Parts: sequence; structure tokens; C-alpha cells
Amino acid sequence: MEYRPCESELFLFELLRRALAGERKEAATAAFPSEACLEEAVELAQRHAVLPFLYDVIKTFKGTSAVVCQSAKSAARMAVRTNYRLLFLTKFVTGLLEANGITAIVLKGAATASFYPVPELRKSGDVDLLIPEQADFERACTLLTENGFYRLKNQKALHHVELKNDEGISVEVHHTLAEPFESRQINSFLKELLPEYGKNTVKNSSWGVPFYQPKEAYHAFYLLLHMLQHFLRSGFGLKYLCDWAVFWNREIAAEEKARFSELIQKSGTEGFVSVLTKCCVEYLGLKEGNVRFLLDAPPEEELVLEFLYEVLKGGEFGKEQHNRMVAMRGTGIFAYFLEFHHQMHLNYPKSGNIFLCWPVLWILTLARFLHNNRTIRKVSGREILREAGRRSRLVGRMKLFESGTK
Repeated sequence: MEYRPCESELFLFELLRRALAGERKEAATAAFPSEACLEEAVELAQRHAVLPFLYDVIKTFKGTSAVVCQSAKSAARMAVRTNYRLLFLTKFVTGLLEANGITAIVLKGAATASFYPVPELRKSGDVDLLIPEQADFERACTLLTENGFYRLKNQKALHHVELKNDEGISVEVHHTLAEPFESRQINSFLKELLPEYGKNTVKNSSWGVPFYQPKEAYHAFYLLLHMLQHFLRSGFGLKYLCDWAVFWNREIAAEEKARFSELIQKSGTEGFVSVLTKCCVEYLGLKEGNVRFLLDAPPEEELVLEFLYEVLKGGEFGKEQHNRMVAMRGTGIFAYFLEFHHQMHLNYPKSGNIFLCWPVLWILTLARFLHNNRTIRKVSGREILREAGRRSRLVGRMKLFESGTK
């Protein structure tokens, strides 16, 4: 495919570069290309949940309309209010668990936001906690249900349990690092890696509210896993690319970089990392000198642009395109079957382990797929399969999981 960013997309990247670098002073020559271009950039930022970052930058441009400024200001205010509510909920929950001898590690959220020039402006919607000791997991969930939370009857994921409080705010308690991937080798590697997260934590006090988060290499690896998980489903938006840019634009110790390199090599994710890193260097102001160790084999420009297109067109979590469902590791008929079989296991994790149940579970999985297409996504199965094939070719070019733990 041939793709080049349009004027409004390039302008949004310019706004994000300034925001992520903390540039808020008005420049004498600061001007936007046109009112229409600015409005399109703001609309795109809204769809990707990065508009709160832009308020301090947008208002430095001469001639910015009051409507556009107010839109960005409202998004920023909402992000700040939500983040402080989530921060003090994080304090309560982690404090409760720690008082009962359970270590809870904060994933994303306030932990990742602390890397931003204005942490309060990174949009978050829930609290994610990792319980690295498997023996503590159910006890942690029980403690929360005894202290104002209820466990949702319909759990949407296999790698965490979602609970909510009376305000409707979710706390996701993770017992594994990610939803199972199609690769059993990678799933085994991640299972073996989990205890290391409990041994590699640091205390974050930048908010004035102390909590534990992963050390640098493990923090970066979790951000990577989270992006990859969404990428192989419906996709993810610009916010996660911004996370990657601000994370690596800091001074990171050499030993942490070395450990991260080991983790991506063992997980077979080097190709994905090089593409997303180069994308951030080219468009979001990530300093190439900080990440040269991730670009030993630089990806082709066409591949970076195709990846950028994939991120932009899907919006936050791929919500903009209803024909997105998965991206596979191959493109032939067998690849479709393997992904279908993988989806069966995700939908029926317990009975899926019983070989004799597979024919029935395949039928049920197909019925669910067709029903959701008609009632939720409102697109044809053929359209979803065609889009899956296109995205799978992109995955194939990244050589995902082709190396790594054997």
C-alpha cells in the first residue's frame, strides 16, 4: 500500500512532539496551517485520546479559535479530575493489599503517566494491578470484595479479573502479564517471567502517593506486551505511541536497556519493537540516540508508514473500524484456521482443553462470530476476513514470534 500522512496528521504530530517535550512557551512565529487543518487535527486527537496533552500547546498558536481551545481545555480538565480520582483509588487499594501482606504492582495508569511533562493529562480509565505471587491472587480479589468492590459476573479477559466500586470505576487485578497469544512458546515464557516482576519493582513517589511499579526494563516490556496484545486484536491508538516516546526519552540505565533487549529477543518481538520505535522517532520526537540499541536492523520506511497508517485509521483501540477483529501470524488458509482455533480457546478456556469438545466448541465459536458481526460490528464476515488478511501481512513482515524462546 502507498500511504503518506496528510497535512492535519502531520500537524497533530507536531503538536504532540511539542507537548511530549513540555514545550508550552509561545513562539513568535507559531502558526497553524489553516483553521480547517487545526480542527481536523483536534478531531483526530480526540479519537485517539490524546487531546488533553494538547491544550497547553494549542493555545500558544496565534489565531486559535475559542471553540478549539475550549474543546482541548475541557478534555484536559476531565483528564485531570479522572486521574486524581484514580490516583487516590490506587492509593487505597494498594495500601489495603500491602497492609495484608500482598504486593500489588501498578501497571500503566499513574505509573506510566509519571513520565509525562504533565502527568495529569494522560488519559486513564481504570486501575491495573499485577499480583506477581499466584498464591496471593484470590486473596487480593477477596479483600477488594470485602472493601467496597464487586466482581463482575461476565469477565471479558483471561489474564485479569475486573472488579468495580459503587462509582463504577474498574480495578483490573492481573494474574498474568497478557492475554494468551497464539504462540504457546511465548505464553510459557511469559508465565516463567511473572515472578521476576515481583523481584524487580521500584517505588514511585512522583505523585506524592507512593506505590510500586516495575523497574525500567520490565515496565517497558509490559508496555510492549499491552500494545502487542491490542495490535493483534482490533489495534491501538496514538496514546500508546506517546507512552513509548516519553518512556525512552528519559535517561535509562545501561543494564536496564540490556535486560530489555534480552526480553524482546526471548519473546521474539524485536521486529515489532523496531517498527514502533522508528515510528516514534520519525513522528513523535523520540530521540534516536536513546533507542539506537533497538534499531540495529532499521525497518523499511514503507513498513513504518504502513504501521503508522494502521495506528491512525483504527483510532483508540481500533474503535474507528468495525471490520477489525484480529491480525494473524500467517496469510494462508491454515493461518485462518489456527486463529479460529485460538479464538475458540479464548472463548472457552476450560472446556477448550478437552479434545473431544472441540467440534462443538468450533460450532459455538462460529455462531458467536457470525452473531457479533451482525448485531455488534454490523459488517460481513467476508469483510472481517479480508481485513484480517491485510493486517496479517503486516504482522508477517515484522517476523513476530519467529525468533525467541525455543
